[in-house]
Amino acid sequence: MHTMNATSAALDHLLRAVGDPVGELRDIGPGHPEHAHAQVIRAAAGVIAKTPEGLHAIAQAIRPVDMGDVSPRMHAHFAAAEAWLSGNPLLAAEGYALLLARWPRDLLALRLAQSCYFFLGADERMGAVVDAVMPAWKGAGDERGLGFVLAMTSFAHAESGDAAYAEALGRQALAIDPACPFGVHAVAHAIAESGRPDLGARWMREQRAQWAGESRMRTHNAWHLAMFDVEDGNIASAMGVLDGWLLPASKVSALDACDATALQWRLAIEGVSDEERWSKVSDAFERRLTPGFWPYVDLHAAIAHAVAGKQERLQHLAESIARCAQRIDYAGLRARLVTQPGLQALDAWAKGRYGTSATLLAELHPVLKHAGGSRVQLEVFASIEHEAVRRERAGAATVYSRSASQRGSSPLAIEGPSQQGESKWRREAPTTEPVFAERSSSP
Repeated sequence: MHTMNATSAALDHLLRAVGDPVGELRDIGPGHPEHAHAQVIRAAAGVIAKTPEGLHAIAQAIRPVDMGDVSPRMHAHFAAAEAWLSGNPLLAAEGYALLLARWPRDLLALRLAQSCYFFLGADERMGAVVDAVMPAWKGAGDERGLGFVLAMTSFAHAESGDAAYAEALGRQALAIDPACPFGVHAVAHAIAESGRPDLGARWMREQRAQWAGESRMRTHNAWHLAMFDVEDGNIASAMGVLDGWLLPASKVSALDACDATALQWRLAIEGVSDEERWSKVSDAFERRLTPGFWPYVDLHAAIAHAVAGKQERLQHLAESIARCAQRIDYAGLRARLVTQPGLQALDAWAKGRYGTSATLLAELHPVLKHAGGSRVQLEVFASIEHEAVRRERAGAATVYSRSASQRGSSPLAIEGPSQQGESKWRREAPTTEPVFAERSSSP
């Protein structure tokens, strides 16, 4: 590939969540006419990652650039990325939104604004930004660009709860580019919002070739399949995804560990809970988590530690968040208003105080979305609250056949409706490969 085309290809791959966009820019360095554009894309990859590990890449992309030699548009990109790097995601999001007000056809700015608002849990702003740029794309003659905009708009409206409109937009996007994993993901969210797990599972299997390849969203899309499968009663397939995809990916990604946590919780509701798997996810968070960076991740780590019976880890996490809460930046604000109350609710449950846990989780409702993440991903907390209410009403102090102290576990574990059912799953479900076909079939 000629290097003058490399930035266009890298941008396309970044937007579609495929390939190695940063690697494709390896030959573009200082002195190259596309260097500033390449640095914008490198910084963007770090912002989209939404991880502490991405911060170094952003710094490396921003600081070597002579801002006197870049266009106002490029300068606006660097300024927004600098805001993210400095720990001000709200300023970064609004920076990208302001950039779009002047250049509404900037696909990268649109993707970055959506990513930042997702991190913040600002679904209203996410929808407003994509809706504002849509008129600039109608009749513009750029079908591929329109496909990206439709996919991003689909996801935004799924997050606002308009499932039917979101699904229609997502299918339009895929009619333009059927191989876009981000478009498949948007439709999956729309179907999940509409409460049709059978259709969702079928959709993800039909689209497997589009998302199960070299895509950065492959494990998250696999999670969607597994969640649909659990809702549809296909426990064996869901466990295949957990063992074959999510648990291995969790070793290197705290975000994948969050998906593994949510899936294991949902399986536990169905009576399938395994201490060894919970320990693996707890171990993953212990290795990868940077407490205070993202409340969504911190709270999932707390669930995993508590269910795995890792009380010391849970305590250390609470202490780290308490230190973060003393800060006067945006991370400190979210730690005080979101993460600490969430940790208190989970701690109450871990100690068998279900009524208190349910009350604290209910009080968390107005601010929980500010933890970030999607509506579907945050449903785990509503499920925990529901289970807390059920146990409080039943007067249940624990659901173990032996005490938690004897087993070294936590009362967060859920008693299944049938131990026989779990034994049946253990005979049927694979433990190393995911299941993508119908029940009990191999990929």
